[in-house]
Amino acid sequence: MIDVMKTSSRRLTAVLLIVASCLAFCPMVASAATVTVTVGNNCFCFSPASVTIHAGDTVQWNWGSSGYNSPLHSSTSGTPGAPDGLWDSGLLGPGDTFTHTFNTAGTFHYYCTRHGQCCAMTGVVTVTNSTPTPTPTPMQGTSRLSNISTRGLVQTGNDVMIGGFIVRGSAPKNVIIRAIGPELIPFGVPNVLLNPTLALHDGAGNLIASNDNWQTTIIGGIITQNQVQGIINSGRAPTNAMESAIIAALSAGNYTAIVSGVNGTTGVALVEVYDLSPDNGSILSNISTRDFVQTGADVMIGGFIVQGTQPKTVIVRAIGPELIPFGIPNALADPTLELHNGAGALIASNNNWQTTIIGGIITSNQVAAIQNSGHAPTQPTESAIIATLPPGNYTAIVSGVNNTVGIALVEVYDLSP
Repeated sequence: MIDVMKTSSRRLTAVLLIVASCLAFCPMVASAATVTVTVGNNCFCFSPASVTIHAGDTVQWNWGSSGYNSPLHSSTSGTPGAPDGLWDSGLLGPGDTFTHTFNTAGTFHYYCTRHGQCCAMTGVVTVTNSTPTPTPTPMQGTSRLSNISTRGLVQTGNDVMIGGFIVRGSAPKNVIIRAIGPELIPFGVPNVLLNPTLALHDGAGNLIASNDNWQTTIIGGIITQNQVQGIINSGRAPTNAMESAIIAALSAGNYTAIVSGVNGTTGVALVEVYDLSPDNGSILSNISTRDFVQTGADVMIGGFIVQGTQPKTVIVRAIGPELIPFGIPNALADPTLELHNGAGALIASNNNWQTTIIGGIITSNQVAAIQNSGHAPTQPTESAIIATLPPGNYTAIVSGVNNTVGIALVEVYDLSP
């Protein structure tokens, strides 16, 4: 299945864009006297969702802004629906803070009482007894693409959702891959995929892991032991037992995640990858998703996070006709592309990459820059945007001109690695 996602030998299309529901993951912070966690900064998330500290250290939760109608969140110890009474901030809003000092070693889960059950707004604090060793803040002075997912309509056959990603670097990259359906219901998404199943393939097309219902581990391939507790400890456990998840330590290479419905069922779903080892010298790179693009709520919605301290230059592409030589039927003949920031504002758009649409962050003609990037689409009806983006959450929306439908790719390439 990887081969159908290559648009040229130079462009290994490795998949998985990011998150319409803003289920954003943030990196682990090493031990310190006080570790800061941001609460609800334009997402239903704790940032970072997982921290490791030493006995006697303190975690301070800072409430950020919220782009949602219900900005109040809590930090409550326990798991959604099951508080354990160790701490509870109560519902707080932008500008508020709450602290808790951890005096004993252990693993401490927490959640938002308002959004933990519906939106997987959970976190975890790991407390060790070892002597503190100062560690620099991750991503100091650098930025990268992170935490990729796409929402789209999952059908059958060639019209399942196919996401991929590349791991680059010398160290294995620990990730959790999720196939989400029922969690979308509280967001008003119609026709969700009620029972998604997940398959992970390596660059040679070999099936290396699979899952159907995350609370039941399927042993085989690279999965050698029960993963349920590991998934819970990641802070990224799906909230519905019918959803799927895989934790994997992946060496450098190309990987493909395929989401389909059990027994040929169809519906809207998310495919997601979260980086569980953001500071080990390896990165997720060149991310994209192939799916069947329809209209209305069934367009393809991809997202990505620029994580770090510096702006990141990327090219975002919407590809359709290039898929035809790979035997993909019903390719989207004329895809159009929109780029939105974390607040939902439209910051760039394109329809036909050889014609630049000036507006938002696009202030000059981009055709030559797209050609010079090495990632120019091969068909004039395909779309592309080059953008230099500050750290934050971004969403790319692919639809068909004049409400046409078909199979398309949404892709993000890092032009400033």
